[in-house]
Amino acid sequence: MRPLIIAHRGASNLAPENTLASFRLAKELGADGFECDVQLTKDHKLVIAHDFFTDAHTGVKGDIYDMTFDELRQLDFGKWKSPEYEGEKIPTIEEVLDIGKDMKMMHIELKPYLDRDADFPERVIDAVVNAHMEDKVILTSFQYGLLGRIKEIRPEIRTAALFLNTESSLCPPTALWEDLGLTNGDPLLEELSGPQGLEKAVSIVENPDSVDEENGLLVRYLNDRLTALSSNYPGKNLVEILQQYYYQTDMLKYVSQFDFPLDYVGPEYHVCFRDTTLLQRAVEMGYHVAPWPVGDESRRDLRSVLKQNPEIIVTNKPEIVMAILQGQKAQ
Repeated sequence: MRPLIIAHRGASNLAPENTLASFRLAKELGADGFECDVQLTKDHKLVIAHDFFTDAHTGVKGDIYDMTFDELRQLDFGKWKSPEYEGEKIPTIEEVLDIGKDMKMMHIELKPYLDRDADFPERVIDAVVNAHMEDKVILTSFQYGLLGRIKEIRPEIRTAALFLNTESSLCPPTALWEDLGLTNGDPLLEELSGPQGLEKAVSIVENPDSVDEENGLLVRYLNDRLTALSSNYPGKNLVEILQQYYYQTDMLKYVSQFDFPLDYVGPEYHVCFRDTTLLQRAVEMGYHVAPWPVGDESRRDLRSVLKQNPEIIVTNKPEIVMAILQGQKAQ
C-alpha cells in the first residue's frame, strides 16, 4: 500500500509555497493532501505563511506579526517563484481550508509569534470546525504545549508533534543561497549547518557587519529562524533552547512523557536517516508517522524515506514521489 502523499506548503517545488496556486496544483497533481503554516497578523487575521518575515518572497521588508491583513494583501507572494505566478496574495486559513475539503488530509502547522497571542490555537480550531474539517485536519506544532491545549478543547482533532534536526534547521534553502551568490560547500553554509550552527546564527544576527553588506537578506533569514526557535520555547535563552533539543534526541522517549494523547509524530527526514528504525518503532508504540523535509530534498532523500515504508510522506515534490512510486510498481 502506497503512503499518503502530503504536499509540503503545497506543490512548492513548482509553485510559490503556501499560496492558493500551490495548493491547487497539489490537488491537480494527485497529492492526497497538503501541508501549510498558519500565523496571526497584527490585526489577528489567520493567514498562511511559513516565515515570519516577508522579505524573501515579496521583496518588501516586513514581519507578518507586525503587519495588518490589508497591508499583507497588497504584497505579491508569487512573482519570486516565476512571472506566471505574479499577483498571488497571502491566503487566509478559510481560503485554504476550502481547497482542502475535497482532499483526504490536510496538515496545518501552528506558528505563534512568541506567546503574544494567547488564544491562537482556539482561533485555528474555530476555523477548522466552521469548515467542518475536523475529520481531515491534523494540527501540528513544535510548541507541544499548544497540542495539549488543542486536545483539551477538542479531543477529536488529531495532533502531530514536529521534530527537527537542529544541524539542518538554520542552513538557508537553496533558492536563498542562489540569491546570496553562495554555493554548496561555502564555509559560511558549512558553519550554519554544523553542530555550532545555532551559535553562529546568533553571532551573525547580533553582529550583522560580520558578513558582507549584500548579505543583509541572510541576516534577516537567520533572525527569522531564531525567532521561530524562540517562539517554540518562549522565555527560554539559547542554552535552555539547546537543552530542549538535546532532550528530544530520543524522540519516542520524549513524546512518551507527554501528559496528553498524541496522534502523530512528524520527524524531519534527517531524524529518520539518523535512526532507520524510528518509523517502525513509532508505529509499534501506536503513533502515526509523517516525515517531512527541510530544504530542497533530493530523489535520494525521497527514496531513502520511502524505503522505510512510511504511512505518510510530506514532500515539496509530490510529482517526484509519485514518479518514484510508479517506477517501483512497474518493476
